[in-house]
Amino acid sequence: MSEYEFSDVERKALDNWIISNILPQKAPDKNYTSYALKILFEQSKDGFFITNKQFKEAMVRCNFVPVNKNKLNWDFRVSLKSPGSK
Repeated sequence: MSEYEFSDVERKALDNWIISNILPQKAPDKNYTSYALKILFEQSKDGFFITNKQFKEAMVRCNFVPVNKNKLNWDFRVSLKSPGSK
């Protein structure tokens, strides 16, 4: 396993965080780039270091489509769930 690969448990934790905290919406939100969302994940209670690439791959796994794959930090059509919604 290379330095930046993660286990199935970590992969599931990341996917669960995305599903639990991010909602699709019609308009892209430039405040929530892949890098910004990755940082939110890392700072969350169950977060851990991941690369921007790993976060982008996880977003695609969770059925979020990037606005422009040619950019380094992908924009997504998403909003964050409010903390009180859980």
